Amino acid sequence: MSGFWRGIGLLALAIACFLGSPIAHADSPGVSPGTVVVLRGTAHIWVADDDGVLHWVGDTRAFSGKRVDWDAKREVTRDEITQYRRGGPWLSSGLLKLGDPIYLVKWETSETSPTLLHIQSLADVELFGISGDNWGTLVYDQALWERRFGIGASTLAKGVLAPVTSPPVTPNPVVATPVVVANSVVGAGTTTALVTTTPTTDARSEAYRLNRTPRLAADGDITLGSGASWTEGTGINARDHRFDTIYSSHVLHEWTVVSGGDPIFARVVATNLDYNKDVATTTDLARKVLSFYCIGSTTCSGTNTPSGTTTVGGFPALRYDTRTRIEYWDGCSGCTQTQVQHEWVAIHLFVIRGNWGYEIRVFGEYPATFLTKVQDFLTAVAKTELRTNP
Repeated sequence: MSGFWRGIGLLALAIACFLGSPIAHADSPGVSPGTVVVLRGTAHIWVADDDGVLHWVGDTRAFSGKRVDWDAKREVTRDEITQYRRGGPWLSSGLLKLGDPIYLVKWETSETSPTLLHIQSLADVELFGISGDNWGTLVYDQALWERRFGIGASTLAKGVLAPVTSPPVTPNPVVATPVVVANSVVGAGTTTALVTTTPTTDARSEAYRLNRTPRLAADGDITLGSGASWTEGTGINARDHRFDTIYSSHVLHEWTVVSGGDPIFARVVATNLDYNKDVATTTDLARKVLSFYCIGSTTCSGTNTPSGTTTVGGFPALRYDTRTRIEYWDGCSGCTQTQVQHEWVAIHLFVIRGNWGYEIRVFGEYPATFLTKVQDFLTAVAKTELRTNP
């Protein structure tokens, strides 16, 4: 198995959300309840429920309360298993995300503690029955899993789950070269950006492929020009979700920018496009991120059309200027509730380098002063470097 699948995170396996539940073929083979289906040449098994739907079984504890007829056993190939009606997997202890990788928590009835087995590919997870319908109930982050099962994940032995399928080979796309046109005013106020015409194909060259999460540092994959009076971390209302990310995304860095009074916030997020197959261009990336960004908002504008095109580190990029309002009722026991409003203004820059998409975002709650306050950050962004071989 290629080290590629072992080195990168599988959180974006949640792109199965866009695939829905496993598809049943009209001519699916029939199986009686309890039938055991074994994948030829492996230890992977599926068991049929009372409706004849197959479920991949993660460990022996998952058999608890299930009908299993070992006398009704059949062996099939990988292609044949896809012809059966399949539902979500039967797991005793779920799937665990530790950093980037996703692990099967395999806990046999004969063992006092589980073992973490690294799942090797998106194709395997889809075959096991993970989909958008069950992702939220089967996949845990470390803190939630430890609270749920009362075990420290760092104390558990780790291994590799035997693969079912081989990883796909990504074709070598055409590299797009931005063409500079002129300086132009973009967005509201007086903010300017270098405008370019951008070919429809984004820069997805294999020369820029990273088999790991990018690094943002002076000697990393991304070098961002230094800014005056930036501080680490952020301060944002806990009721808001402006800092949530889409599937298989990694926050590379965040700052609170306090230059000149009203604070603004800045961050850089990288999204693994190997697990977001619906993203092929910066337009696709912007559409997906901004749609998620607007969830829960009372109003959200500026997300449908870019305010301009530019370059980031020599790669074609899109800029969006958004304005978002959220409202909720706040109160306490015995006191009158009051309506709280937050109005966020933001600038988003989207760029694709190899198999990673990046969003550089700066935003704040003070529209009147925002465009003045962001200039220091935007000046630093103009100096961003995206390196091939850090």
